[in-house]
Amino acid sequence: MTNKTDRVDIGRVFFCPLVGANLRRVTVLKLESHVNGVVQLVERFDPKHFKVDCTNTREWLIRAAKKHDDAKPITFRVLYRDDRSSGKKALMYSFAGHRFKVADENRYVELLIRLHHEFSVDGIAKAIAELKANPEYEQLADNFPIDLYTLEMCDQIEAEIETYAFTGAAQPRVFMDFHSRMREDGKIEIAPFDPFIGESQIRLSMEYYKWELDLEKQQEIAQELKKDNPRQNVTKLRNLLVHAPKYAECQQKEMVICRAE
Repeated sequence: MTNKTDRVDIGRVFFCPLVGANLRRVTVLKLESHVNGVVQLVERFDPKHFKVDCTNTREWLIRAAKKHDDAKPITFRVLYRDDRSSGKKALMYSFAGHRFKVADENRYVELLIRLHHEFSVDGIAKAIAELKANPEYEQLADNFPIDLYTLEMCDQIEAEIETYAFTGAAQPRVFMDFHSRMREDGKIEIAPFDPFIGESQIRLSMEYYKWELDLEKQQEIAQELKKDNPRQNVTKLRNLLVHAPKYAECQQKEMVICRAE
């Protein structure tokens, strides 16, 4: 039986190098760390910022933030893409479908989780219509777009800070529109920052594992990546990552986000 302490629920992975078949170093961010950061941002986000008082759905929003990535451990895969037409080869990972595999007895919470990687007019309209058709939620249905925006924005900001923490650079966010910049002192300026209640800066703590692969592991994974499959599951590497505590000590890093000067 595998000792549970030898495993980690994964929030993000950073490969070095990202392209090619010569993986040398990996960084694994704990899922708990990501979720805690999102919850912290959600709790500091002013529910009245958009002139719609969402206080009555505040607890539901926080509950969604705590549960939104619960299915990531069962959907985590590592992929290797070998694009024969362009010649580009790259490692990537996926949590595809994770937002559809989390259930909650509160439909409002469940819909926030289902839509937390989507901010479309169609998706929001359907969710509001469903909530208004249910007597339990009809009086609060108009809060839904604001709560969804808050959850998505906080999720994306936290993910952006993780990327700065482990690569030193930003990564284009595909869901929400905001701007970020790393200052010389290492703090990350975020705009808009106004929704965060009375804050001049917010500290986010990140727990992670980082280690160099020994030569044997490098060769083992390189052999797996040479298989004749243009988009394959990299099972050995996936197993290596989820057992990160066997290879490295858990480390902690603190990042600070602040208002743009």
